[in-house]
Amino acid sequence: MPTGSALRHAAHPTRRRRRRRALALAAALAVALAAGDAGAIYKWVDESGRMHFAQELHQVPPAHRAQAEANAAKGSAGASRIQTYSPPPPASRAPRAAGSAPASASSLVVHRIRVERAGTMMRVNVRINGSVTAPFYIDTGASDVAIPRKVVEQAGVDLAGARTGVYSTANGMIEVPLVTLDSVELGGARAEQVPAAVSDAMEIGLLGLSFFNRFQYSIDPASGIVTLTENGLEQQGHIRGGRSAAQWRAEFAQLADRRVAIEAEIERTPSSHTREHERLQQLLGEVERQYALLEGEADDAKVPFAWRD
Repeated sequence: MPTGSALRHAAHPTRRRRRRRALALAAALAVALAAGDAGAIYKWVDESGRMHFAQELHQVPPAHRAQAEANAAKGSAGASRIQTYSPPPPASRAPRAAGSAPASASSLVVHRIRVERAGTMMRVNVRINGSVTAPFYIDTGASDVAIPRKVVEQAGVDLAGARTGVYSTANGMIEVPLVTLDSVELGGARAEQVPAAVSDAMEIGLLGLSFFNRFQYSIDPASGIVTLTENGLEQQGHIRGGRSAAQWRAEFAQLADRRVAIEAEIERTPSSHTREHERLQQLLGEVERQYALLEGEADDAKVPFAWRD
């Protein structure tokens, strides 16, 4: 995933701000893999009895919007992970340049891909870095692509010195390598520079939002077709390196929280506990290295500094 660059200390929080973070986040070392502010998928049944899904209400035919809104409200509390989506926040959308016109529906590139049902999940074949094809489950509740280690190794991705992420799972907290895939292809839909978390436990990966952020999508389980329409957000600068502004800020906040937690532990540890101080200083040094790697990722993706705060 990542490449390195010089650490920018100017982007780090002030000590007062670090203290607020430390008090507010007792579990600063854990971050959930699933995206947090997910919205419901709109679901409706057409006149032929076929079920459809869409991520935004305006994509639902007017005659079916009342039905779709009712289904979304009903399912929001217990929606499955595949029925969630985290769009970029409206504030991150820059105004169109004067004289420019929005893309017409006919100019949008649409991809239709057949999926295979696997219980409650949908499985697809995904091509990684143009060289390896492997099965993945569609999981729009995951913030990043999650990829099995064996697939990463087959694709020739170097994990030496990679940035890592700490995630909370049913079996406790785990730390996994984070990489940036050169390309991820689903049918004819292609995304480049896709963030991914590497898993030692998974046999089949998860295709998450770091891929789907580039598309509007709908799922027709009756026909087994997922439809992806390129949304242009990457070309407009609202998505950088597969992440929205909110997702980039979350990446930097995770590291800031880890650093604050370690610094607080250092202050609580008596100076006479030399070995413990050495261990904590090593952890702090590793977080600083992680910052440098993340800054390198952000530089490569041309991420604005406002997204790194």
